[in-house]
Amino acid sequence: MELDEYLRYHETKPHEQPGFKFDTYVCAIPDSFPKVDPHWHADMEIIYIKKGKGRVSFGTRSSEVCAGSIVPVMPGEVHSIECDAGRMEYENIIFSLSTVESSDENDWARANVLMPLRSAELVFERPINPGTELHSEVSAILDELDFISSEMRDGYPLLVKSRLLLLIYSLYSHRQNRADEAKKTHDEALRRVISYVREHYSEEISLETAAEIAGYSPSHFMRFFRGETGRTFTGYLMDYRLSYAAYLLRESSGKISDIAMNCGFNNLSYFIRSFKERYRLSPREFRKTVEL
Repeated sequence: MELDEYLRYHETKPHEQPGFKFDTYVCAIPDSFPKVDPHWHADMEIIYIKKGKGRVSFGTRSSEVCAGSIVPVMPGEVHSIECDAGRMEYENIIFSLSTVESSDENDWARANVLMPLRSAELVFERPINPGTELHSEVSAILDELDFISSEMRDGYPLLVKSRLLLLIYSLYSHRQNRADEAKKTHDEALRRVISYVREHYSEEISLETAAEIAGYSPSHFMRFFRGETGRTFTGYLMDYRLSYAAYLLRESSGKISDIAMNCGFNNLSYFIRSFKERYRLSPREFRKTVEL
């Protein structure tokens, strides 16, 4: 299991079946993990807040959320999740748009709805908060999907697909103005940087290198990255490395010194000190809690 899957599926039982990409599961911050760092994936995601309150950042926006808030995240859109205080529980619904896509090359839905969703050009209210018509429609559909997934009757993928189509229709029917080109350019730059961190986190990554990948000067990149994610690039890189170290401590029996090196820490003492600041436990103590 890769780190991104670990962050998404931590101690859950996915409902996904071969050839039918749909999954729903519940997570809690900080129970499952301290927070969900900025990331992206090819699937569409719905974040449905069940308890507590926090903040969800998606694209170039960061919004406060509370129980009942629903946040659709577009394929390829950078997003993160944090809890303001206490505990926040939320449900994730992950599915591929290909699940509801026709093979007909002239399919109207693909050209007018699915492709605009994939490119984030189909814009609607986000987050979707209680008290609106859109929320009433979407929350009812998500509740039905929960029931269908829990029963898993023979042929249930047909029921899931029908509700996903209703969900997409509801988003389409409440669409607003198209996204602007500047937002798309920023999103693409941010995805390039995050993808580079995923692939090269064990290597030295300078601010200048990240700025070059984004296509900005170092000073512009620092402002851009903080504006998009609410944090510095060096802070994001450190958090990613520490999250991967926690994953390896949980999932492997490798030496702590090797894990530190594999996660980009050339100094073991610095790694242990940084890990303890983040998790309030030393790497050795963290591994023992996992083994219990």
